[in-house]
Amino acid sequence: MTQPPSLQPLTINPRPSRRLVAWLLATHGTAASCALALPLPAIALALIVTGIGVGLGWLLWTRIFALAPWAIRSAVWSERGWMLEQADGQLRSARLLGDTWVGQGLVLLRFRVGRWSRALAVSADGVDGDLLRRLRARLRMIGPSEQPQAPQ
Repeated sequence: MTQPPSLQPLTINPRPSRRLVAWLLATHGTAASCALALPLPAIALALIVTGIGVGLGWLLWTRIFALAPWAIRSAVWSERGWMLEQADGQLRSARLLGDTWVGQGLVLLRFRVGRWSRALAVSADGVDGDLLRRLRARLRMIGPSEQPQAPQ
């Protein structure tokens, strides 16, 4: 499916989401608490909790605060497709993948950029409510553009 030419470009400049940060802290904290309750040697517990902490740090660095050089700072959906601005300032064209998820207060956009995949979480407290509504409506109406063809 392609985009009707009458649609204006949709520019997404998400702010860090307090809800996503709170959710990440709660889930990773719960995982660490459960791990500490396990009857394991101290070194095993330390490794598990360290892994959970590294995972939390990675998500905050790359997804929430977009500090990694390859992290997505903004996205524009126009008639020509998706254009992403990375944290290092590079503009990259991208293809929206089919496993993009559209929810009420959260949209998870998954992109193919060259041989890599990238993700952008767009939450209700990270963008204007009207922008999130228009994005959800357009994704439901049009769907991911340029779906990869299944091998025959």
